[in-house]
Amino acid sequence: MIKFFRHIRYNLMEKNKTGKYFKYAIGEIVLVVIGILIALQINNWNESNKLKKEETLYLKRLKIDLEKDTHYYNISKERANLLINQNNLFLQKIYEVQNSIDECRELMNIPLWDSEYLTIQDNTYRELVSSGKLNFISNPTLKEVMIDYYRLIESKANYIKEFNEYSRELLANYVSTYPGTIKITRNPKEWTEIFNDRTFRMKDFEYLNDPSNSQFQSLEDLIMVYIDKHKNFINLFDELKNNSKDLLFQIDLEINKNK
Repeated sequence: MIKFFRHIRYNLMEKNKTGKYFKYAIGEIVLVVIGILIALQINNWNESNKLKKEETLYLKRLKIDLEKDTHYYNISKERANLLINQNNLFLQKIYEVQNSIDECRELMNIPLWDSEYLTIQDNTYRELVSSGKLNFISNPTLKEVMIDYYRLIESKANYIKEFNEYSRELLANYVSTYPGTIKITRNPKEWTEIFNDRTFRMKDFEYLNDPSNSQFQSLEDLIMVYIDKHKNFINLFDELKNNSKDLLFQIDLEINKNK
């Protein structure tokens, strides 16, 4: 092609057609410029397409993370409800008369003392932030919703951590003040000879039949703190789950738009 244009220029110069030569030269320059612009456009399109594919890949990974989080919130709510129900049952049973060590041990098996911390799937988001690729998310609304969600996660994680530490400190203080009164009795059968009457003494549980006893009241207060904690956590899980669903909806819209 270059030889073809060069041949035309030589012919025009040899025939002394200077005017036509300049017009042709200008036309040739225009064609070259157009070719460069087309090449740049194709390159930009290829680059944009590459970025769009990488964005979609990250969005799909975020979607998987959020779906796992939704499942995690559901499981955490179930566990919190179980704890609330068990500890409410304990508050009812504690006012019944305990006539033997076995009845006391059975009663003290009811409470649950969970203090689980918030654990979500945020590896993809952290990778986007740490690698400076958060700008790959081209939709500003989606990016804002995403940032707000993970900021909310951080805030709620701190809240759960503080409440757990507070409740665990209360439990530790109770055990320290009244040693030997919270005993886990879910042991393998072969341990029964070790955990005998010398370990479980009726006098350790006499307070259970006396609601006016300070130890009874302290235990009751402690149980109520754990119930209140997990009621708060259920509301928290619901809030996070709803925000997660909103973000998932935005991500699905963007993925479909990128197809």
